[in-house]
Amino acid sequence: MIYRFKKTFIGVGGREYISNPKLSFPEHVKIRRRGTNPRSGQPYTEAGSAFVETSAVAARLCCSASAARQYLHRHGVRFRVVRKGTGPLALYWRRLDVERVLAGREPVRRRVPPYYMDMAGAVSMLGVVRSYVYRLVKKGLLREYRCRMKTARGLRVRCFYHREDLEHVRLHVLQKR
Repeated sequence: MIYRFKKTFIGVGGREYISNPKLSFPEHVKIRRRGTNPRSGQPYTEAGSAFVETSAVAARLCCSASAARQYLHRHGVRFRVVRKGTGPLALYWRRLDVERVLAGREPVRRRVPPYYMDMAGAVSMLGVVRSYVYRLVKKGLLREYRCRMKTARGLRVRCFYHREDLEHVRLHVLQKR
């Protein structure tokens, strides 16, 4: 039987349920953790074809397994905890969620894309502060191109802004101020 109820916790980060004499829960419900089998509360014995191992995702992300786990958790990818035989626990990630996250990732570029300027160039061209450039992007007056570029500290997401849009903003929008 699958128990569906809202968990109510006592204290910050605690796992104790409110002690209500009218409610009693089986032990496997009390020890339930995300990614485990809801019927037994134990890790799964196999992942199935709908799930991908952490090491495979880390290879596609070009990072360590730890960084891949953090990235997937941050993006809300569903997972299963699997114990094969008597070995250690392993995380397997839902394939469809992983594909969705990887498809939305920014491309890797080596150089600044043509017809685009970086933030420093946009700020100096418009004569405004960075927050105003962000506001123009949010309003839809500036096109933003996000990509990952290799730096001394690894791959970083960089934003570039279309030159035509910057010129239009400088000539039409800023003249009205």
